[in-house]
Amino acid sequence: MKKWLIRCLTVLAMVCLIPGIALNAKAVANAFTYCIQCKADKTCDILGYVWQSNADSIYHKIRIKCRTCRTENEIIYKPFSYHTGGTETPTCTTGKICRLCWSEYGILGHDWDAWTSNGDGTHTRRCKRSNCDAVENESCSGGTGTFTCTTGKTCEKCGAEYGILGHDWGAWTSDGDGTHGTHTRRCTRCDKEETESCSGGATCTSPGVCATCGGSYYGGHDWGEWSSAGNGTHIRNCKNCYKVDTASCTGGTATCTAKAVCEACGGEYGEKDPNNHALVHPSAKAPTCTEIGWDAYDLCVRCGYTTRKELPALNHDLVRHVAQAPTCTEKGWAYDTCSRCDYTTYAELPALNHDYQAVTVEPTCETDGYTIFTCSRCKDSYTADPTDKLGHQFGAWSPNGTGSQSADCLRQGCAHTGSTDCRKFTFRTAEGETLTFCPVCGQAENAAQLEKIEAATAWAASGSLSAEDVTARTNGEYLSVAFETAGSLTQPTGRVRLALPAGLLEGKTLVRIAPDGTQTELPFETEHGKLIYTLDFANSELPVMLFRLVPQTAAL
Repeated sequence: MKKWLIRCLTVLAMVCLIPGIALNAKAVANAFTYCIQCKADKTCDILGYVWQSNADSIYHKIRIKCRTCRTENEIIYKPFSYHTGGTETPTCTTGKICRLCWSEYGILGHDWDAWTSNGDGTHTRRCKRSNCDAVENESCSGGTGTFTCTTGKTCEKCGAEYGILGHDWGAWTSDGDGTHGTHTRRCTRCDKEETESCSGGATCTSPGVCATCGGSYYGGHDWGEWSSAGNGTHIRNCKNCYKVDTASCTGGTATCTAKAVCEACGGEYGEKDPNNHALVHPSAKAPTCTEIGWDAYDLCVRCGYTTRKELPALNHDLVRHVAQAPTCTEKGWAYDTCSRCDYTTYAELPALNHDYQAVTVEPTCETDGYTIFTCSRCKDSYTADPTDKLGHQFGAWSPNGTGSQSADCLRQGCAHTGSTDCRKFTFRTAEGETLTFCPVCGQAENAAQLEKIEAATAWAASGSLSAEDVTARTNGEYLSVAFETAGSLTQPTGRVRLALPAGLLEGKTLVRIAPDGTQTELPFETEHGKLIYTLDFANSELPVMLFRLVPQTAAL
């Protein structure tokens, strides 16, 4: 049993992993679309949604079956193909799970920053999203030219120079007969020379052997650095014999903002040159309707000197267009345009929509009611909100003396008088005595008229009560209970609760009279000044019950 269950679960998992199958797929609607077999637009049943391991970020496919040729196909059908649902938050590498096709969608992908050089022939870029720390490193590459001792190539991605070879220096050699005090070395690749002073204990007066090149040399004066004297000259001292050397400052160029800087001591000297500007030459810009312009001019990037002269904005050359007022169903507009540029004051005035005013026609006893909506602007109209006619609300029914009964409609404005035949019932009230009466109008053939008890109410306790219009009548000796609608009796099928005013039966007991004359005292409850009786119509074939009002001293 366990092996069989494992095999089933394995098959189910494999099905879930097959692209194009969604276990939650079921027919949900149909589409009128192109059938590849019929080669025409056909009505196709939508069988379900298609799971894909590499789903489109917006749409999923649905599987359809042509109702004509029964050919199945997988298509994107936009009304049903949008991914939806999923509570996951999309990241650079993960997305949401569509609640329809169960495919992952909405993966953001990395938002890479620009490549930046690391200064060592490599460059790096990082994902800019706040919740992602992805980093990519690569070696610099690309560019034209040849790697030399002093120059490299420019990386195509980060723009940094890389691959500079550096000099391949040969051995130091002495520069002469021992009086120069210098030695030189040369690069084996580019013939670059580098000269330095010999060192090894020689002074201005005593020779020495250079520790670097091995030559014998006089050190000469061991001059210190030149320092500005502040008067257009500079001085230096010998570190061994204290000889002082003085020279005029030279080199450097004075500009509009700074004096010349001596190439030897680095001090400023002389005066500024007000005519030595660092000029750039911005191009001319023609003025527009809203922006100033200028001719070509010179601009010093150091002191701000400029020959620029502004040309004022032209302002708009407006052309007026005829306006169209909006209506209830069509938009309007009013605007100006500029003959020189695309400036416009065009503004659509939305359609006003209908201003419907409602007039309600109330239902009457014999006609339905409705509401008519009429637009106050264009008089378009429609009717809505129908209500059923009310039907007549008859008052108490009265005998006509001809075996029929009538009642006036109580609704205001209705003058209808309804008429219907009486339905009479005969009950045996005592030995050899009967009472024949109509429970609706209260006419009795051998007793006083039964008058309606207005305060009587009733409701169903069980079963069904097709009409709750109880009609309870009494002549002081007898009391009848029935239910009627529009003068016609209805038949309850269960127990009915009857409420009568307590004062009506003061000093009396209510005794039910069965059609065969059997009499039974009826128990009651008292609630809020009412006497509550339970009448059981479950096994009754008649829609009416008759009771006798018996003084309590003579109650059965």
